[in-house]
Amino acid sequence: MARIGIMGGTFNPVHNVHLIMAEEARRQFQLKKVLFMPSKNPPHKKKKDIASDKHRKRMIQHAIQDNPAFLFSDLELVREGTTYTKDTIAALKQLYPDDKFYFILGGDSLAAMEQWNEPAYIFKHCRILAANRDETDNGRIRELIHHYEKKYGAKISEIQMPPISISSEMIREKLADHCSISDYVPACVERYIRSNQLYGFSSPVFEHSPSAHELIGYLAASLKPKRFLHTLSVAATAANIAAVHNADPKRAYMAGLLHDCAKYFTGKEWVEICEQEKIPLSDVERDNTVLIHGKLGAHFARTRYGMEDEEILDAIRYHTTGRPGMGLFEKIIYVADYMEPGREMDCRPHSLTEIRKMCYLDIDRALRMVLACCVSYLQQTKAPIDPLTLETYQYYREENEHAGCKGNGESRI
Repeated sequence: MARIGIMGGTFNPVHNVHLIMAEEARRQFQLKKVLFMPSKNPPHKKKKDIASDKHRKRMIQHAIQDNPAFLFSDLELVREGTTYTKDTIAALKQLYPDDKFYFILGGDSLAAMEQWNEPAYIFKHCRILAANRDETDNGRIRELIHHYEKKYGAKISEIQMPPISISSEMIREKLADHCSISDYVPACVERYIRSNQLYGFSSPVFEHSPSAHELIGYLAASLKPKRFLHTLSVAATAANIAAVHNADPKRAYMAGLLHDCAKYFTGKEWVEICEQEKIPLSDVERDNTVLIHGKLGAHFARTRYGMEDEEILDAIRYHTTGRPGMGLFEKIIYVADYMEPGREMDCRPHSLTEIRKMCYLDIDRALRMVLACCVSYLQQTKAPIDPLTLETYQYYREENEHAGCKGNGESRI
């Protein structure tokens, strides 16, 4: 029989007191693990004031990533309707019938438990671990424990920890006032909030051009892990290609780091953000939203990350479609994004192995090979093709044929 802690709440956002409470509960009551379980639609909260499920999930995942005993649970996020703790406990009992559950909460929540849905069920099937978070004094907590034990036969224990006056509401207010929150949340959570401009924070992440080291920290906080690894791989690949072709590897690396900086959002969100920022979209982009993240990424790179290098911004902007007359950095990012070492796909008419060899020998020929593969794939899958992609493909095809007529290269793309 395992002892499982449940750390519930809105986590809007998750902060240091949540983490301290969970760790002290784990240590003092020998819990095997603690589930961090954000609420989807709590009855006592105004939905409009709550960050999206996706954002709260990612902030929690970042905050708990260094503690192997802390696990994220989406049990309440995937449930439809109002979120009641009683239903959560019932679901957990079905999933883990042999385990014992410990619900971790602050003194303020303990005081409100009689207003919860079916508190008697919760007290019967779950032991309560309560901590003084400075909203309620220790004497009041002991009064509540005595009351609940007498009325419901509840099993309640105190978590011994110093009171710390931090709340999610206070953090949101500080962000709206553009004050530092570094003392209240893990650094990764602060980076996530600033990168995604949550809770009224709208200033640029950096007031200066960031270093690669600074940028990596923010990208790690805002991108999904698989996308972040792809980003690092594209950046390293781009720097290597640039070094071979007498381009600045550091600038190529920065372009690679930023090329997918808008990729965390969904297609619907891309459209909404572009409309808010007055970024024009074509009908093809609205119908095939994956094409949007290049131009939106260039916008974010400038407005959020302080990037002013126009060649880097163009490399980000056109890395999904290409364009006629691409500059060297645009070619490098376009190719590196397609063939970085993490990619595994059956490409036609050129293999990844061929492209990976060619990019260090002839970047123009490698570009043509990637364009041919992209157009071939889109045609075979009957996917919509952005007119700019076709224009780019034809431009470099004709450029190559013109060079071939002069005897300067191969005669096909």
